[in-house]
Amino acid sequence: MASLMDRFAALNSKGPWRAPRMGKEKALKGGRHPVLDVTAGSGSAAGSGSPVAHAVLGTPLGGAEQFRESCPDAQELILGAGCFWGVERLYWSIDGVLGTSVGYAGGWTANPTYREVCTGRTDHAEVVRVVFNPATVSVEELLQVMFENHDPTLGDRQGNDVGSQYRSCVFASDDAQLARVEAAVQAWAPRFVKAGLGEVTTETSLMSTAGDGHYYLAEIEHQQYLHKNPGGYCNHGPNGVSCPTGVL
Repeated sequence: MASLMDRFAALNSKGPWRAPRMGKEKALKGGRHPVLDVTAGSGSAAGSGSPVAHAVLGTPLGGAEQFRESCPDAQELILGAGCFWGVERLYWSIDGVLGTSVGYAGGWTANPTYREVCTGRTDHAEVVRVVFNPATVSVEELLQVMFENHDPTLGDRQGNDVGSQYRSCVFASDDAQLARVEAAVQAWAPRFVKAGLGEVTTETSLMSTAGDGHYYLAEIEHQQYLHKNPGGYCNHGPNGVSCPTGVL
C-alpha cells in the first residue's frame, strides 16, 4: 500500500508516477487455494455450492474456454486501467462481449487476496478479463473503450488511486493479439501527447509472460461490483482523447 507521503507525491505530480516492484523473490508467497472458484464455491469451500455466474449477463465467470460450445471462436483479453470496479462496467454491456470478470494479473503471488494486492507486495495489477466474440467486436474496439476512458499516461496511479496495482496494462492471449494491441497503442500514443497528457505508459505483453503468467479471479464481492453497488466508487469516464479504430 502506498504510504501517505507516496500518495501525496503521486497525486501532486505531473506525469507518470512509479511504485517500487517487489520482484519474484520478495513478493508475498500467497495461498494454496483461489479466493474464488468459478465452478463451485470459493476459497476453501471449493467443491461445494453452485457454479458462479455473472451478476449482469448470467454467463460464466471463466475464460474463453467456457464459451467454446456457444462461440467456438471466443477470445479473451486482459485489461488494466485503474480500479477494476469501474473498468468492468465499461465492458459488460458491449455487443459481442460474452463475459467479464475482475481479477489480478502481472504479479508473482499465487492466489492473491485483495488485501494482499493492496499492499503492493504482490506486483499484481487490478485487471478485467473480457471474453468476446471477434466476429462481433474487435480487439481494437475493446482497446478503444479502455483508452478513451482512463488516463494511460499516469504510470502507477489512476484518479485518486495510487499503487502499482492501478497501472495501465494490456495482456494478450497470443502473439497475433499482442501485435494488434501494440499497433493500437503506438497509433494512439501521439494523441495523448498532443492533448498535453504526456507519453503513454501502458504495459503490454503476453498474459503468459506477465509475472507468473496467471490470471487470478478476485473475490466474489468485487465481481460486477458497480451493478451490486450502483453508487459505488468509480473514477472512469471520457478523458477527452479520441482513439479511432479507423487509423489502425
